[in-house]
Amino acid sequence: MQAKQFHSWLKTFAEQALLNNERRLVVLSGCESWALSFLSNSVFFPEKDLTNANKTCLIYGDSKIFPANVSAKRFRDKLGSESDNVIFADSEFRIDAFAALSGTLKAGGIFFVVIADLEAKKAQSQFVSRFFNLFDMMTEHALIVEGNQAQADIVTTEIKPTSQLTKGISDLAYSCATSEQVQAVKAVEKVANGHRKRPLVLTADRGRGKSSALAIACAQLMLNARADNKLHIIITAPDSQSLAVFFSQLSTSLPEVIRRENSFLYADNCVEFIPVDQLIKHQPKASLLLVDEAAAIPVYLLEQLLHIYHRMVFSSTVHGYEGAGRGFTLKFQQSLADICLNWQALHIREPIRWRQGDPLEQFVFDTCLLNSELKSIEQQDHLAVEMSDLPSLACTVLTPLDLLADESLLIQVFSILVTAHYQTKPSDVKLLLDNPNVQLLCLIKTNKTTKIDTVVAVALLLKEGCVDNIDAVINSQRRLKNQFLPQSLLTHCGFEQAFNYSYLRIMRIAVHPEIQQQGIGRHLLRQVEKLAARQKIDFIGASFGVNAALLSFWLSAGTQVTRIGFTKDKASGEHSALVLKAINSNVTAQLKLLNDDFFRSFDFLLADEYKELDANLVLLLLKQQNRTKLATLAKSDLTNAHAFAKGQRLYSSCAYSLYIWLKHHLSANKDIVVEPVLLALISRLLQKHSTEELCRQYAYTGKKMLEQSLKNYVGQQLAAIAKEEQ
Repeated sequence: MQAKQFHSWLKTFAEQALLNNERRLVVLSGCESWALSFLSNSVFFPEKDLTNANKTCLIYGDSKIFPANVSAKRFRDKLGSESDNVIFADSEFRIDAFAALSGTLKAGGIFFVVIADLEAKKAQSQFVSRFFNLFDMMTEHALIVEGNQAQADIVTTEIKPTSQLTKGISDLAYSCATSEQVQAVKAVEKVANGHRKRPLVLTADRGRGKSSALAIACAQLMLNARADNKLHIIITAPDSQSLAVFFSQLSTSLPEVIRRENSFLYADNCVEFIPVDQLIKHQPKASLLLVDEAAAIPVYLLEQLLHIYHRMVFSSTVHGYEGAGRGFTLKFQQSLADICLNWQALHIREPIRWRQGDPLEQFVFDTCLLNSELKSIEQQDHLAVEMSDLPSLACTVLTPLDLLADESLLIQVFSILVTAHYQTKPSDVKLLLDNPNVQLLCLIKTNKTTKIDTVVAVALLLKEGCVDNIDAVINSQRRLKNQFLPQSLLTHCGFEQAFNYSYLRIMRIAVHPEIQQQGIGRHLLRQVEKLAARQKIDFIGASFGVNAALLSFWLSAGTQVTRIGFTKDKASGEHSALVLKAINSNVTAQLKLLNDDFFRSFDFLLADEYKELDANLVLLLLKQQNRTKLATLAKSDLTNAHAFAKGQRLYSSCAYSLYIWLKHHLSANKDIVVEPVLLALISRLLQKHSTEELCRQYAYTGKKMLEQSLKNYVGQQLAAIAKEEQ
């Protein structure tokens, strides 16, 4: 096909897409200068100006021929914006960027993929091979290959509209784009004005207008607010940047609103963005709390919000171009049922910027497994897994070839993995299929009647360690790919021999949510240990956003903590933890040294970097501390503790003795009952929280009530110890 023929064909191809209210994909396989000759003189891209004033063209990749106007790392910033066309010329074929940028394309838009040698790329990557196998199955998209003269006669099919574009000003209420969006706005208003304790869960795929619906509802609420009822609406999200669409729509729906950074003022009413950790810490009053992209926030934090606020809307993308943990839809909705019986759900199905069943969206969903639904156990012949069934579960290592040969198996594995993580990305599919160091260990149950195999649990594993030439890492000049555990141990824990050992990192471990809490996860971990032993691995390990419940699971499996991160992850709101377990007896002593070193610094950092660490987590960690490493509990310390409990000594004059006593008390009592007063004592003594903070957090009326509660607790524990010693 010649450039002139291409331009004529492309014009018709795009007109057809516009008439059908859809987006399409065109792959140009050949050298970039050839691709440029096809695109630069077309009706889309005037010569030497690929981003003219009349058309918005996003260009992504590492090509010099097609200079990028989208940052390699900031492509997600474009979500919520619109583009007429996209050129994707990336030799790395970064699928996360591909998926995200596809979400910006308007109806009638064409997504161009420029790839130098398609057959060579397919040979290099199992993921790319599957990607283009699926591409070949969709007739709406087109492949143009350099030098293939057979394509000169390519004919666009007759234009037959499947739906009409909505043109002009919307005649729907609130100027909404769809009737479902109108429903969403009304549902949000009902949460604000109706009965308390009836939260709304608003879900949709990307491009359905749910964030805009939140903003439209806020505008309506402020417009209709009574003069004697000032509204303070709070919106929270993983970060403020993800609210660009919300902020833009709010300004459009209420032009008179005054913006001050992340606050919007109208009359005496306010809409304000507050990070989720600050919400939980300070608990400001709110007329309505909106949680956007709730699936990217840990379930335990969402549960805390439910206990604090009484009028809430949880909005989230359930598939989306970033992916979303099914933990939101499965685990959190169970929590809602327990806490708020009258919670409501609303799902928006109709797209706004393209038609239902849009070819590009369907292709992205299929290739990136964003539509991989986790089947309910009830849909699988009432599959049940009891403790007695664990030995009968087949433990299988799946290879990329196994997954490529069975699409349904790939979907099963991926849909379970998604439930274990809050931010699953399209690149995770690529990781499964392309990384030679990745292993998948699965537990599979076979239905005796139907003979159908069902994946019930998955561990995603990565081999690391045993690397030479690490001088650049030691000098902090670069990071090594696929070497997270040894690199972290070297740079953060000072373990200079870290790269001399081998590791099997558990990137994710997931059990089908409907059969959790039955010992399946621990059983799978034991199988991971056996696999590591067969492969002569030194350590198994993991790194994860840490909370008390999750850490309890890992500690019960015999792992030891070697590091807690100093800062909170922006997405999870949690500090990261690194845990290890020695598989080779020759490294047991080394792991003990790492664990002891962690606790030495942990004490010191509790009043500094770890000051905001959850007291439940601090309690759990201190229970693991080796008693022989603690400072001696002197007789005078016990005397001071008794004196404080009896009110004979001030807190400050006994604080150090109480500190020593508490450390010994926690270490000696592994099954200690967790009470709010104990958490308050930990926060006060070890993390040096102020009395004002503790009174607010634990509902004490003032300093006097707090100190009396602490005295009572210390006195009761001392009395119980004395009784046991008699």
